[in-house]
Amino acid sequence: MYPLFESVHIRNGQIKNAVYHEKRFANSYFAYFNNRPAYSLFENISLPELDLDINYKLRIAYGLKDKKWQITPYTNSLPSTLQLVYDDTITYPHKFNDREHLNSLYQNRKNADDVLIICKGQITDTSYCNILFTDGSTIFTPSTPLLKGTCRARLLAENNIQTKLITPADIQDYRHFQLINALNDFDASRWMPIKNIYQPK
Repeated sequence: MYPLFESVHIRNGQIKNAVYHEKRFANSYFAYFNNRPAYSLFENISLPELDLDINYKLRIAYGLKDKKWQITPYTNSLPSTLQLVYDDTITYPHKFNDREHLNSLYQNRKNADDVLIICKGQITDTSYCNILFTDGSTIFTPSTPLLKGTCRARLLAENNIQTKLITPADIQDYRHFQLINALNDFDASRWMPIKNIYQPK
Protein backbone atom coordinates (compact mmCIF):
# COMPACT_ATOMS: atom_id res chain seq x y z
CA MET A 1 0.00 0.00 0.00
CA TYR A 2 2.92 2.34 0.73
CA PRO A 3 5.79 1.36 -1.60
CA LEU A 4 7.85 4.51 -1.02
CA PHE A 5 8.94 6.60 1.94
CA GLU A 6 10.97 9.60 3.07
CA SER A 7 13.05 9.86 6.25
CA VAL A 8 13.22 13.45 7.45
CA HIS A 9 15.34 15.07 10.16
CA ILE A 10 13.61 17.23 12.76
CA ARG A 11 16.02 19.40 14.75
CA ASN A 12 15.14 22.23 17.12
CA GLY A 13 11.52 21.53 16.30
CA GLN A 14 12.07 22.28 12.59
CA ILE A 15 11.96 20.05 9.51
CA LYS A 16 15.36 20.06 7.80
CA ASN A 17 15.91 20.06 4.03
CA ALA A 18 12.15 20.21 3.41
CA VAL A 19 12.52 21.56 -0.14
CA TYR A 20 14.81 18.69 -1.16
CA HIS A 21 12.55 16.05 0.38
CA GLU A 22 9.52 17.54 -1.37
CA LYS A 23 11.36 17.53 -4.69
CA ARG A 24 12.51 13.91 -4.34
CA PHE A 25 9.01 12.88 -3.28
CA ALA A 26 7.52 14.50 -6.40
CA ASN A 27 10.10 12.88 -8.69
CA SER A 28 9.74 9.43 -7.14
CA TYR A 29 5.94 9.62 -7.11
CA PHE A 30 5.88 10.50 -10.80
CA ALA A 31 8.40 7.79 -11.72
CA TYR A 32 6.54 5.10 -9.77
CA PHE A 33 2.89 6.00 -10.38
CA ASN A 34 3.32 7.74 -13.77
CA ASN A 35 1.35 10.69 -12.50
CA ARG A 36 1.85 13.92 -10.62
CA PRO A 37 1.40 13.67 -6.83
CA ALA A 38 -2.16 13.94 -5.58
CA TYR A 39 -0.88 15.66 -2.43
CA SER A 40 2.29 17.28 -1.07
CA LEU A 41 4.70 15.43 1.17
CA PHE A 42 4.22 17.55 4.28
CA GLU A 43 0.54 18.32 3.73
CA ASN A 44 -1.52 17.89 6.93
CA ILE A 45 1.55 16.99 8.99
CA SER A 46 1.65 19.12 12.10
CA LEU A 47 4.54 18.66 14.50
CA PRO A 48 3.66 18.08 18.15
CA GLU A 49 5.54 19.80 20.95
CA LEU A 50 9.00 18.28 20.83
CA ASP A 51 12.01 18.42 23.10
CA LEU A 52 14.34 20.89 21.37
CA ASP A 53 17.38 19.07 22.77
CA ILE A 54 16.48 15.84 20.96
CA ASN A 55 16.82 14.95 17.27
CA TYR A 56 13.81 13.23 15.73
CA LYS A 57 13.12 11.19 12.63
CA LEU A 58 9.92 11.85 10.72
CA ARG A 59 9.17 8.81 8.55
CA ILE A 60 6.57 9.37 5.85
CA ALA A 61 5.42 6.27 3.95
CA TYR A 62 3.33 7.08 0.91
CA GLY A 63 1.26 5.52 -1.83
CA LEU A 64 -0.88 6.62 -4.75
CA LYS A 65 -3.61 8.33 -2.75
CA ASP A 66 -2.40 8.78 0.80
CA LYS A 67 0.42 8.51 3.31
CA LYS A 68 1.14 7.64 6.91
CA TRP A 69 3.77 9.12 9.17
CA GLN A 70 5.40 8.75 12.55
CA ILE A 71 7.93 10.68 14.61
CA THR A 72 10.53 8.90 16.74
CA PRO A 73 13.64 10.07 18.64
CA TYR A 74 16.82 9.58 16.65
CA THR A 75 20.34 8.89 17.89
CA ASN A 76 23.24 9.08 15.44
CA SER A 77 24.84 5.70 14.86
CA LEU A 78 26.95 6.07 11.74
CA PRO A 79 29.33 3.28 10.69
CA SER A 80 33.05 3.93 11.03
CA THR A 81 34.30 0.95 9.00
CA LEU A 82 33.16 -0.26 5.57
CA GLN A 83 33.59 -3.49 3.62
CA LEU A 84 33.67 -3.24 -0.17
CA VAL A 85 31.09 -5.52 -1.80
CA TYR A 86 30.42 -6.01 -5.50
CA ASP A 87 27.00 -6.34 -7.13
CA ASP A 88 26.30 -5.37 -10.74
CA THR A 89 22.54 -5.92 -10.45
CA ILE A 90 21.71 -3.62 -7.52
CA THR A 91 19.35 -0.70 -8.22
CA TYR A 92 17.69 1.63 -5.72
CA PRO A 93 16.77 4.81 -7.63
CA HIS A 94 13.94 5.71 -5.26
CA LYS A 95 13.43 5.31 -1.52
CA PHE A 96 11.52 2.03 -1.61
CA ASN A 97 10.16 0.29 1.46
CA ASP A 98 11.42 -2.94 -0.11
CA ARG A 99 15.10 -3.00 0.88
CA GLU A 100 15.61 -6.75 0.52
CA HIS A 101 18.50 -6.49 -1.96
CA LEU A 102 20.31 -3.87 0.13
CA ASN A 103 19.75 -5.88 3.29
CA SER A 104 21.22 -8.99 1.68
CA LEU A 105 24.35 -7.05 0.72
CA TYR A 106 24.59 -5.70 4.26
CA GLN A 107 24.97 -9.28 5.48
CA ASN A 108 28.33 -9.38 3.66
CA ARG A 109 29.90 -6.68 5.84
CA LYS A 110 32.11 -9.24 7.66
CA ASN A 111 33.93 -7.41 10.49
CA ALA A 112 32.99 -3.94 9.24
CA ASP A 113 30.05 -1.83 10.39
CA ASP A 114 28.51 -1.55 6.92
CA VAL A 115 29.16 -2.22 3.25
CA LEU A 116 30.28 0.13 0.48
CA ILE A 117 28.63 -1.11 -2.70
CA ILE A 118 30.48 -1.31 -6.01
CA CYS A 119 28.20 -1.58 -9.06
CA LYS A 120 29.66 -2.06 -12.54
CA GLY A 121 33.07 -0.96 -11.35
CA GLN A 122 31.90 2.28 -9.73
CA ILE A 123 31.53 3.24 -6.07
CA THR A 124 27.90 3.95 -5.16
CA ASP A 125 26.59 4.09 -1.57
CA THR A 126 26.60 2.23 1.72
CA SER A 127 23.40 0.45 2.72
CA TYR A 128 21.94 3.64 4.24
CA CYS A 129 24.21 6.56 3.27
CA ASN A 130 25.84 8.49 0.50
CA ILE A 131 29.60 8.81 0.86
CA LEU A 132 32.03 11.73 0.63
CA PHE A 133 35.78 11.53 0.01
CA THR A 134 38.43 14.19 0.54
CA ASP A 135 42.02 14.47 -0.61
CA GLY A 136 42.62 17.18 1.97
CA SER A 137 41.44 20.09 -0.16
CA THR A 138 38.37 19.14 -2.21
CA ILE A 139 35.35 17.05 -1.21
CA PHE A 140 33.96 14.61 -3.76
CA THR A 141 30.94 12.34 -3.85
CA PRO A 142 30.51 9.51 -6.37
CA SER A 143 28.62 10.51 -9.50
CA THR A 144 27.00 7.06 -9.48
CA PRO A 145 24.98 6.85 -6.24
CA LEU A 146 22.26 4.26 -5.87
CA LEU A 147 20.02 6.91 -4.31
CA LYS A 148 20.42 10.66 -4.72
CA GLY A 149 20.14 11.71 -1.09
CA THR A 150 18.62 15.00 0.04
CA CYS A 151 21.68 16.03 2.05
CA ARG A 152 23.90 15.22 -0.93
CA ALA A 153 21.62 17.27 -3.20
CA ARG A 154 21.81 20.29 -0.92
CA LEU A 155 25.59 20.12 -0.55
CA LEU A 156 25.92 19.97 -4.34
CA ALA A 157 23.55 22.90 -4.82
CA GLU A 158 25.59 24.92 -2.32
CA ASN A 159 28.82 24.00 -4.17
CA ASN A 160 30.26 22.45 -1.01
CA ILE A 161 31.02 19.15 -2.76
CA GLN A 162 31.68 17.94 -6.31
CA THR A 163 30.66 14.78 -8.14
CA LYS A 164 33.27 12.47 -9.59
CA LEU A 165 33.39 9.00 -11.06
CA ILE A 166 35.21 6.99 -8.38
CA THR A 167 36.40 3.40 -8.67
CA PRO A 168 37.75 1.09 -5.96
CA ALA A 169 41.28 1.75 -7.26
CA ASP A 170 40.76 5.48 -6.69
CA ILE A 171 40.15 5.09 -2.96
CA GLN A 172 43.88 5.23 -2.22
CA ASP A 173 43.94 8.78 -3.66
CA TYR A 174 41.88 10.07 -0.72
CA ARG A 175 42.72 10.64 2.92
CA HIS A 176 39.32 10.45 4.57
CA PHE A 177 35.69 9.56 3.97
CA GLN A 178 32.43 10.62 5.57
CA LEU A 179 28.89 9.22 5.41
CA ILE A 180 25.87 11.48 5.03
CA ASN A 181 22.13 11.06 4.81
CA ALA A 182 18.98 12.99 5.66
CA LEU A 183 19.54 12.49 9.38
CA ASN A 184 23.30 12.97 9.37
CA ASP A 185 24.47 16.18 7.76
CA PHE A 186 28.05 16.99 6.78
CA ASP A 187 30.25 17.61 9.81
CA ALA A 188 33.91 18.56 9.48
CA SER A 189 34.64 16.66 12.71
CA ARG A 190 33.31 13.34 11.38
CA TRP A 191 35.96 12.42 8.81
CA MET A 192 37.12 8.81 9.04
CA PRO A 193 40.55 7.55 7.85
CA ILE A 194 40.50 5.94 4.42
CA LYS A 195 42.12 2.79 5.88
CA ASN A 196 38.73 2.06 7.46
CA ILE A 197 37.48 0.94 4.05
CA TYR A 198 38.31 -2.74 3.74
CA GLN A 199 39.09 -4.41 0.41
CA PRO A 200 37.82 -7.97 -0.18
CA LYS A 201 40.32 -10.68 0.67
